[in-house]
Amino acid sequence: MAVLFAVDDLESLEETIAVLSDAATMNALSEADAVLARGEGENQSSLAAAMRERRARG
Repeated sequence: MAVLFAVDDLESLEETIAVLSDAATMNALSEADAVLARGEGENQSSLAAAMRERRARG
């Protein structure tokens, strides 16, 4: 049996497998989820302010 995939779809699947297979990346994602669950993540207005400040510094 053969399965046909578009190149973009195959590349996407390969990248997903690479991420899911990387323990360090999965740990980082888990930690980020926990931060967000605790409400400690940045909100849109604080991110926008940080971007304005960064642009002003050049």
